[in-house]
Amino acid sequence: MYSLGSAWPPDSSATWLESSVSSSGQGFSVLVASDSLKESLAATDACAAIGRAVRSLLPNATVTLIPLADGGEGTLDVFLAAMPDLEVRFLAGGGAHPEQAETTIRWALGRDRKLAVVELAEAAGLESVPHELRDPRRTGTAAVGRTLDLARSRLDRDVDDPAELVLTLGGSATVDGGLGAARALGIVIEGPEGPPDRPLVGSDLATVRGIRIPEAVVEDWRGIRLRIACDVRNPLEGDGGAARTFGPQKGADPSAVAELEAGLAGWREMMEAATGWKIGGPGTGAAGGMVVGLAGLLGDVGGPPSSGYPAEMIAGRLEEGFDLVAGLTGLDRRVAEADVILTSEGRLDASSLMGKTIGGLLNRADQAGVPVIAVPGSISDDRWPGRMRFAGISTLSDAVGREEALRRPAFALEKAAKNALVTWFAGPQSG
Repeated sequence: MYSLGSAWPPDSSATWLESSVSSSGQGFSVLVASDSLKESLAATDACAAIGRAVRSLLPNATVTLIPLADGGEGTLDVFLAAMPDLEVRFLAGGGAHPEQAETTIRWALGRDRKLAVVELAEAAGLESVPHELRDPRRTGTAAVGRTLDLARSRLDRDVDDPAELVLTLGGSATVDGGLGAARALGIVIEGPEGPPDRPLVGSDLATVRGIRIPEAVVEDWRGIRLRIACDVRNPLEGDGGAARTFGPQKGADPSAVAELEAGLAGWREMMEAATGWKIGGPGTGAAGGMVVGLAGLLGDVGGPPSSGYPAEMIAGRLEEGFDLVAGLTGLDRRVAEADVILTSEGRLDASSLMGKTIGGLLNRADQAGVPVIAVPGSISDDRWPGRMRFAGISTLSDAVGREEALRRPAFALEKAAKNALVTWFAGPQSG
């Protein structure tokens, strides 16, 4: 389809590259689909840097930017960047801890009011909680519930053509099993002391004596499909569960972990009795067991036909975050339309191909027969076989040095992307 010249003068690579690309009636198409470089660049910023590199070398090419996300923190920004019809909305009063400064919660609503996106981390994220207040016995998801209720109220409900409300679960400060959200959504929680509108937190799990899901709450959610995007596959309880695995990361000491583990078990049992769902399995431990509190909003018991789970297993209603984001943003179509794909992440190693973002992108590109060039911050030294699946690899450290890459990551990524693209065009695929 394209013929490339054999010469490669380094001092005029942009001119050589542009003059070397000739098409049979269509422009050259580059897809930039990048994950974030943790603590350096958000996925949207990484895509922008790579996009600048591509456009500087190929000003006439079609360049499409699709930030990648797996349902964790930052997924809302990925949706906003990839879906122009989404508009940002705001809600005051965010925060997981009752004593922290309130934050402003961002969420998104489609112009046709058929899609809304709520990111849990915007309402109850760990990063917004000061270190001295981090204790999952004292944090909760009430602000998440209020945001979901607001988003629900703005959607165009239709039983025959349901609106979709996407909730992404990563980045939470909580292990309350969605208890705070459940009360904020109108579910009656019997047992906890204090005013009935008090935000419930993790320590309240042990005091719950009963729950009741009013028919008015169920009716409010008819005509809305709640889609829950998970960024982890941990179960609700046990060694890999919400309290034991994520509790310490959120400030829980051993006694707090034990308290939360017991509280989650009791809360789960009551919600199972109230809804008919069997609550357990992969993903149910995400965001401190958030799905337990949402079980009453998921409609009749039964998962999608392709879920692979028994009909009563709530795990069948959870979705891999990367797949959900990829589907709504049209990633498969854009991969198929591309002539080459450029991607990045902080460190590229064998685990990258087992992950949700780079691994998921590479699998899609392999199926479509599209080459993928990786521009990571760094790469492992071991010669793992998966390296051969990339058409090229150029690191930020190689481009500008490790210290400069840490100091100016966007500049380093742009330079590394230029190096990678020029090298790929001059490589064996040239003809």
